[in-house]
Amino acid sequence: MRYRIERNCDIRFPTPVREHHCQIRLAPWEDGSQSLTRLDLRVSPHADPVARYDGFGNLAHHFAVLDAHRELRFTLTAEVETRLSNPFDFDVLNPARERAWLLDSMHQAPRLWDFVYHQGRLTPKLPELIAERPTPVWQEGVPVLTQIQDAFAWVHALAAFAPQEAESVTDLDVLFQAREGTAADLAHLLIALLRGWGLPARFVSGYQDAAWFDPDDEAPAGTPPRPQMLHHWAEALVPGAGWRGFDPAFGLLADDTYIRVAVGRDAGDVSPLRHTSKGSGDRPELTATLSVTRLDGAPGV
Repeated sequence: MRYRIERNCDIRFPTPVREHHCQIRLAPWEDGSQSLTRLDLRVSPHADPVARYDGFGNLAHHFAVLDAHRELRFTLTAEVETRLSNPFDFDVLNPARERAWLLDSMHQAPRLWDFVYHQGRLTPKLPELIAERPTPVWQEGVPVLTQIQDAFAWVHALAAFAPQEAESVTDLDVLFQAREGTAADLAHLLIALLRGWGLPARFVSGYQDAAWFDPDDEAPAGTPPRPQMLHHWAEALVPGAGWRGFDPAFGLLADDTYIRVAVGRDAGDVSPLRHTSKGSGDRPELTATLSVTRLDGAPGV
């Protein structure tokens, strides 16, 4: 699939600020599953962005507007080609060899342990019972992929997806009580479960095909699509396959209609915008829009 992505953001202050420093993580990854073919970032008032990769391999852009201003606007335009049409297309290992494959992978790349041992407010150690349901446990001799699929099906059944607040994040105890959460909340729960099993799991932010935001089949005729926004899912290290995406919000494996932007231990590592400025200190007003369109004329999801 080939996609064009346009992300606009306006930051407005009630009084002028100066020395406004920004860091954004909104550009798609480049790896074996997707290629970035075009990238353009424009800032007003004018600033020259500097691109650097962070410790997780995410492409971050830094820029600063030093003169006094009350509004800053940036537009990121990118084109990307995705290739993971079938996430099940890999050489499946015998369950007896899978644990050895994982241990060897973590020996070869010690940074993978960050995605096993990290616990925090968003991905804590899980209790044995959640909402009066037993937390799934690791089963020896069962293929890793099967257990991960069972795990994200369990998450999907435990809490409903609340897309109206898709870019917010809450603690897992709030998710357990409400029995619904954002895509980020559900991804955090899945990650916490997989890490409890000793599997490397990481948090992902990214874009989706516009068809994912179309109204449900049960919606009344004429219902407009939901506004496009960043989506979140989890990735787990699957023996024989490498990183594969699991979306508990929709109960699906990520394919070529998912566009990875940033990965981290949890949502705190992949913040799309961080900024500081000198001024009154009042909270600015932030307005953002996202448009993801296909360039190849292929049919929708």
